[in-house]
Amino acid sequence: MKKIALITRMLSGLSIATIIVNAAPATAADLPSRQAGEEVNSAAVRQRAGLSPGTNLLFNGWGVTPAGKQVSISDLALKMVVSPDRKRVVATHGGFNNEGVTILDLATQVQTQFLPLQEAWNGLAFSGDGKRFYVSGGSSGFIYVFTYAKGVAALERSIKPDKPSGFIAGLAVDSKAGKIYACDEANHQVLVLDPKMLAIQARIPVGLHPHTCVIGADKQTLYVSNWGSRSVSVVDMQQGKRLRDIEVGLRPNDMALAPDGRLFVACSGDNTVQVIQTRAVEAPVAAASSKRRISERTREIISTSLYPESPEGSTPDALAISPDGRTLFIANADNNNVMVVNISNESLSDERPTQGESVSVVDGFIPAGWYPSALAVSPDNGTLIVANGKGGGSRANFPKQLTVEGKRGKRPFDYIGDTLQGSVSFVPRPDAAQMAAYTAQVRRNSPYTPEQFQRTPIHSESAIPETVGAPCPIKHVLYIIKENRTYDQVLGDFKDAQGKPAGNGEPRITMYGENVTPNHHQIAREYVLLDNLYCNSEVSVDGHSWCDAAMATDYNERSWMHSYSRHGILPGNDEMAVPSAGYLWDLCKRQGVSFKNYGEGAFRVPSANRGRWRGARDTDRVKFWIEDLHEAEKTGVLPQFTIMSLGEDHTRGTKPGEFTPDASVGANDTALGQIVEAASHSRFWNEMAIFVIEDDAQNGPDHVDAHRTVGLVVSPYCKRGVVDSTLYTTASMVRTMELILGLPPLTQYDAAATPMFNSFQKTPQSVPYTCRAPLVDLFAKNTKNSPGAKASARMNFREYDLAPEDELNRVLWLYAKGEGEPYPTPIHGAILAR
Repeated sequence: MKKIALITRMLSGLSIATIIVNAAPATAADLPSRQAGEEVNSAAVRQRAGLSPGTNLLFNGWGVTPAGKQVSISDLALKMVVSPDRKRVVATHGGFNNEGVTILDLATQVQTQFLPLQEAWNGLAFSGDGKRFYVSGGSSGFIYVFTYAKGVAALERSIKPDKPSGFIAGLAVDSKAGKIYACDEANHQVLVLDPKMLAIQARIPVGLHPHTCVIGADKQTLYVSNWGSRSVSVVDMQQGKRLRDIEVGLRPNDMALAPDGRLFVACSGDNTVQVIQTRAVEAPVAAASSKRRISERTREIISTSLYPESPEGSTPDALAISPDGRTLFIANADNNNVMVVNISNESLSDERPTQGESVSVVDGFIPAGWYPSALAVSPDNGTLIVANGKGGGSRANFPKQLTVEGKRGKRPFDYIGDTLQGSVSFVPRPDAAQMAAYTAQVRRNSPYTPEQFQRTPIHSESAIPETVGAPCPIKHVLYIIKENRTYDQVLGDFKDAQGKPAGNGEPRITMYGENVTPNHHQIAREYVLLDNLYCNSEVSVDGHSWCDAAMATDYNERSWMHSYSRHGILPGNDEMAVPSAGYLWDLCKRQGVSFKNYGEGAFRVPSANRGRWRGARDTDRVKFWIEDLHEAEKTGVLPQFTIMSLGEDHTRGTKPGEFTPDASVGANDTALGQIVEAASHSRFWNEMAIFVIEDDAQNGPDHVDAHRTVGLVVSPYCKRGVVDSTLYTTASMVRTMELILGLPPLTQYDAAATPMFNSFQKTPQSVPYTCRAPLVDLFAKNTKNSPGAKASARMNFREYDLAPEDELNRVLWLYAKGEGEPYPTPIHGAILAR
């Protein structure tokens, strides 16, 4: 099999083999679009007006074309293990929907069982005799014991070893010594348990938030990946104590042990797999003697991204090694692919590794589904099994019927988490030709190439530069982040200046139309209507990270699915939650761009960079920004970048005594109008641009996709009175602002996103905006008789998104539409180019 280029280099005085893929430019063959068989240039298809998510295209602009046979399962499988009898593959799920255990038949490649659990996580291990397996229960504190015989599993018992409980994660079984090792992510320790009663025999402190544990080749050492502290702890199993930590990459999560003793550690935050030798080797300790010892440093670093030395964005989060020990498979969750690495030294014809060293070679990439999160290999080495955490693609989130019957009862539309459907891909082992074809497809699926760090692949016919650092007439950016609305909820009723329907809206599901949001409508009417804009996120936990950093970490993704479904709370720290390049304000600081923060994660910036942001209503808060703007007019000094949280459109439901949903959304609309009016009348307007987007679209229905959202761009350099149906995302907004300010991208996602060139023009048209008066009572309050008042009264509204969003959605729909109005039949179809 022809191999892809390998480069070995010296880092920090250590011999570290760094695996890279030859960074050839993408070919002219393009990502398949919605229309079967249509192929055009990749950059061109992604900027084509009207391109919408479809079978092969996610809402975020990345292709998804999973190889092999697809089988539906629950979402976010976190671990897969082949049973000792070689008949089944067992998966444990920690996602939004049905947590528990899936059993799949290896011969027929179908699901044979699903065993629901109150809460499950990534711990999954068989007993030495193969008659039982154990599953971790996350924050429930339980370890579940299943019997297993003739390919059938049954829950035998549930045991909570520790009271009060921690967060039970990775598991390892030492059948020889009769012990089970369990990672406790919450208390930074490994529990040593007896296999019969699961009673705690010892507690071993390790690094921060231990996630996975693996017994080394010597059978005497336990290795623990510390998700929150860039290290692998080495534990002496006989002494029951931590010996030392080995430094690895950012956010080490899954690990896999090869038959030759190499331990592979996936580090999601820096696109690497780092390799540690756990087998004792001969090494000199004195001039005349030698002694067998274990090497305790990273021997090798494998770059997992499609293009080496890429910024964060690949997110390796799962590993599997073929039973013959020759091949390593790496799931790149955010690139929707699996990297295939030859870890056999036989691939080297003219080199021999130093004793104890090894060198690996990349064979290529296999396209996976959306967010691959667990891997396994069949016992005959012939089939790769890929669990796709979010399935094959996204969809609209309302049904053909009036209501949907689900585990949370009847509701008028799907909550965004319910749209996630996991899957498993059974992929036959590819030969050289098939691997080359797969790798080519993975390249087509990716909108990212290294060149995009300096220059966009799309030519700009606007004031926005296409090259990083090139001059731009816009000097000041205001970035406003709102809360949780879909496009159809707000702009589904949109009409142009002549009163004719415009944009791809569905007015029958509009909840906060022009009567509630006159400024949103008028701004879109005077400037640009964005009817094909999508949040990169599902909910606010990952949404604010996408808005602020163009990335959500593997921790964020797992955290929101686990907590929003009420399955438990995932412990963590900033090391796990904050993307490696930080946030936009961190980027500004590094690049010398002045900035100010009004409420959007402001606790993360120095006090000197925080604007005043107080008051119960958005209309109260924006007064401080307007005052600061007027002060800046006196001095002539306005920050180059300003970021703002404007979230009253989240509402407080119909909680008695609180402002009604219409009053809350209306106040948010008025505040936005006041901002645009003040900015457009200021001395800075001719050098200013305002970008507005929701952090996520989780609180309502949309007939195109559950991620489609409301967004606005306002500037003298914006086009006037047009509909821009280019497929844009949160990351597109981030990328456009970066280009204006001369900033490089933060991650692969903003680098790859389509800039909003089509919304801007070269020459300015400076027309002041006048805020539209509210058409609803901004001070109207809910009463105890308001629809859904009792349910709302039980909700937590101290901060955005502490309330149960699915229940809140139902209340808001009832308030907006009433009990008697039938829910409309959805209309599905591609948005055609205009």
